Amino acid sequence: MLQAHYQFAAITQVTERDYHFEVTEPKQTTEASSMFAASANGYGGPLVMAFKVDASHRVRQATLVEHVDTAGYVVNVLNQRMLDRLNGQRITEPFQIGQDIDGVSGATLTVVGMTEAVRKAAHEEAIARGLTPDTVTVPIRFQLTDALLTILVLMVLFERKLPAAVRKYHIMLVGVLSVVVIGFWANMALSLASLSSLMLGYWPDPRQNPSLYILLLAIVVGLLWLGKNIYCSQLCPFHHIQRWLHKLGKNNIVLPPWLNRHAVNIVNVLLWAALMLMFLSRNPAIASYEPFSMLFSLDGVGVQWYILPLALTGSFFIKDYWCRLLCPLGRALNVAVEQRQTVRKSWRSWQKQRVPEVKIARERTAQITSTSSIQTKGKLDGDKA
Repeated sequence: MLQAHYQFAAITQVTERDYHFEVTEPKQTTEASSMFAASANGYGGPLVMAFKVDASHRVRQATLVEHVDTAGYVVNVLNQRMLDRLNGQRITEPFQIGQDIDGVSGATLTVVGMTEAVRKAAHEEAIARGLTPDTVTVPIRFQLTDALLTILVLMVLFERKLPAAVRKYHIMLVGVLSVVVIGFWANMALSLASLSSLMLGYWPDPRQNPSLYILLLAIVVGLLWLGKNIYCSQLCPFHHIQRWLHKLGKNNIVLPPWLNRHAVNIVNVLLWAALMLMFLSRNPAIASYEPFSMLFSLDGVGVQWYILPLALTGSFFIKDYWCRLLCPLGRALNVAVEQRQTVRKSWRSWQKQRVPEVKIARERTAQITSTSSIQTKGKLDGDKA
């Protein structure tokens, strides 16, 4: 990765060091300069940070060399000059968000990944220079957003248990909490890229992002216990944005019958193509065309700039326009629900087929037991005679 980034330089790793590299520029007459690089997990996958260290033991020329993180979050981080916050830090610092490094709103996990990568390489160099790095135990970041998200999930899972007065305004309360907390505040609406990153093994530290695991647990419980896709129907902030726009537009264009018949096939093709690109490249962000992060962070890349206006405009005229015709995440979750229902039906069918067999077996057992009792009684009577 370093060689691909610094194409005209010769990169060699220093013996017995994990994160120390020597860089020789073309036509360089002096000794090779030192570079330090390491990787860590961001929001959507691993990223690689590289930097140099000056004579005063401070980080210089911090660079994001490579990443497979969600592009919108990376753009947001770079636009807020995150690299400048790393430059000038002593290599003995703990590199902790909120302590010696200021965070970036709306992209917490990406920033955590960048600082963790710099920390690993910086602390290794600090020890090599005879310095003592300041290590800090990673804290559990259960913040107000996590608490509100937990309340939102409980409201969705136990909707039928809520008081009647609350159920009356349930959809409105859930919609507002979803858009404010998941969408704008935490900016962590799930996407196919985020779920694919987990399938590829890029699991973020639960201590740093409990919200992600709360959402995943809610989806699994909704799937297994309720047999529903509760994320797309109630927790997804983009779904509620569409619903509000449709009510505001006061239009409801009826889709042609042929489109209704083939809409699922269209989404199936999009889902298959996106998954193939993601897993073959091992880059969850490469085929992410969902506009969620762009809508809530106002940062996006490539085709997202065209898809977001299309999705919002279509919502004025067609109910659940994006969800029904284009969303790959919704289709993936709906497939999981369908599979769960298929397994449940198969189990019930097997149970029904098994009941007569069990009944016949019990009758045979009872008959054999009765016959054996009669024979035993007859033998005893004969012995007495």
